[in-house]
Amino acid sequence: MLSGPTRCAVSPTKQIESLTEEQRGRFAEFADRWTAVGLCTEPADRTAAEAGVRLAYEIAAKPAPRIVWCMSPLSGALARAIVTSKKVRASVVASIRASVSDSVRASVWASVEASVAASVRASVWDSVWDSVVASVWDSVAASVRDSVAASVSASVSDSVAASVSASVWDSVAASVRAACYGQHDATGLAFHRYFHDVCGLVEQTKKLSGLWAIAESAGWFWPDERVCWVCERQSRVRKDDRGRLHADDGAAVQYPDGWGVWAWHGVRVPRRVIQQPETLKVDEIDGEQNVEVRRVMIERFGQQRYLTEGNAKLLHHDDWGTLYRREIRGDEPLVMVSVVNATREPTGEFKNYWLRVPPNMTTAREAVAWTFAKEENEYAPTVES
Repeated sequence: MLSGPTRCAVSPTKQIESLTEEQRGRFAEFADRWTAVGLCTEPADRTAAEAGVRLAYEIAAKPAPRIVWCMSPLSGALARAIVTSKKVRASVVASIRASVSDSVRASVWASVEASVAASVRASVWDSVWDSVVASVWDSVAASVRDSVAASVSASVSDSVAASVSASVWDSVAASVRAACYGQHDATGLAFHRYFHDVCGLVEQTKKLSGLWAIAESAGWFWPDERVCWVCERQSRVRKDDRGRLHADDGAAVQYPDGWGVWAWHGVRVPRRVIQQPETLKVDEIDGEQNVEVRRVMIERFGQQRYLTEGNAKLLHHDDWGTLYRREIRGDEPLVMVSVVNATREPTGEFKNYWLRVPPNMTTAREAVAWTFAKEENEYAPTVES
């Protein structure tokens, strides 16, 4: 399983007593700059990224590798697994990751007191984390796992799947776990770059130079003994007004080869739910095990259509409308009232509306009154003739 970018513990050392006003004033600058790195959708700067790879290998005391470009994290994970299989040695990955964690972290912690590190973490780390890691990286990583599994299953016939799927998956899973995250590691890299640029801890952080260059130029990468697989940046990122991955016209995160993540207000869903919701079936929706995904499926399919095609129970009918209810496994019932608007349309017709109401509604009038924040006996609209 992918572990992903991690939060750092702070050691209470005390060489830098406090941050100056000028240093604190640069918190927002670094948060904005590295959030932009993590969310960048421009084509990779391959020249700069390849220079960063060579520098990272040099810092890890490894010979420069051959660099192979891939168009998405999925294609990179699959290609690396196919080519390297079980022959990959982990020494390069370990060396490069060590430059991010142990030695750099120890050097930085030895130069700052706890309050300094905590301030930078709260103002730089957390901001970039929320914008990049908690939304984009998390969804991309999960989608890589799911897509790899789907791709492997689709690539072998049923007759041979049982005998080869385990070994194929072991190889691919190892490839996914071996990834470094490039632009999606912006959180930790921004944190340390602040100390480098603002606090003057150049020597303590110089081992990150190659990783900074890669992150600012490209996406995920896989450092192996003789080959480094480097991924293009994402070509599209869409979020809602709360910063959650969301798009109603395609992938919320997409890569140049077409692979991506489809999401609805932060909930990762299959591509068809976003782009072809009309093809969903009631039985398919009811069979979805994930409650959040099922809610999105119902919303995209249409709550009214879900009730009418799902044989919802007619609870009550009166002069105010018709109340329907459908039980949903593991979730609250869907209850809606069908009403005719009291105001005539320009065409002379009265438009029909379906309104969702709380599941404790028992009469149509009570349900309609609730939509106007009124009690049942208070609701009495005038109908135009």
